Amino acid sequence: MLGFDATPNELSVKEFLANKQQDGFCSGTIANYVKAFRSFFAYLHDNGLYSFDVHKLKIPKIKYQERRVPKDEDIAALLHSLNNAEDAIAFLLLVDCGVRVTELATIKLDNIDFNDASIVINGKGDKTRTVYLSETTLKYLRVYTQSIKEGYLFSSTRADASKSHRDRRYFERRLHELSERAGVEHVTPHQLRHYFATHTLSRGADIKAVSEMLGHADVTITLKIYHHVNAKAIRAMHREYSPIANTRLALPPSV
Repeated sequence: MLGFDATPNELSVKEFLANKQQDGFCSGTIANYVKAFRSFFAYLHDNGLYSFDVHKLKIPKIKYQERRVPKDEDIAALLHSLNNAEDAIAFLLLVDCGVRVTELATIKLDNIDFNDASIVINGKGDKTRTVYLSETTLKYLRVYTQSIKEGYLFSSTRADASKSHRDRRYFERRLHELSERAGVEHVTPHQLRHYFATHTLSRGADIKAVSEMLGHADVTITLKIYHHVNAKAIRAMHREYSPIANTRLALPPSV
């Protein structure tokens, strides 16, 4: 992890974390790195196997910053640039369901219920949840799966692949190539997940339902990440349903 340093010390660990910060990694990701280091090196230190005590490494305060979300016109350009079935299905599922790219990669044919227009997703911590498909995605998926008898929806075609399904890097690379072809700013799978969330919330979707679709452990996580979107939805709802804004009662004279 630390540049394959066999004997990392306090300086090299801090340099690694500083580089991640400079590369634009969010505080939540860096905090996860710190937790991993503290757990691993603390075990070695407590058992007299290593002199580096990482208990002093501070976990940064997690800040939920507004994510970059692709514009509607960028999504339209990407859709127009799709030129093969696998890319099209992967893109539609990312935008239509808001799944994580690792979840996308591990979808099996048996996970799909065409009658219910839904997919059982294997999420973080081996927790499963159900996501639902639009009629458009379902139609494309029916055609795409006609040639798949069993196994993964996105099977690896490499003979030397370590896994029998596509990996995260494959979809990231394909989206990068698609973005260049469409002439839009580089779009990542995670940004499509944010697009799904912001699109649904900004149009009045229930925050708890969106949280469940995203597979968040708690609705407060969704609220922290998408508080700006939820605030806009609440403001719009207030304008529409406020008893004063829409009252037919006689209002008091102005003061």
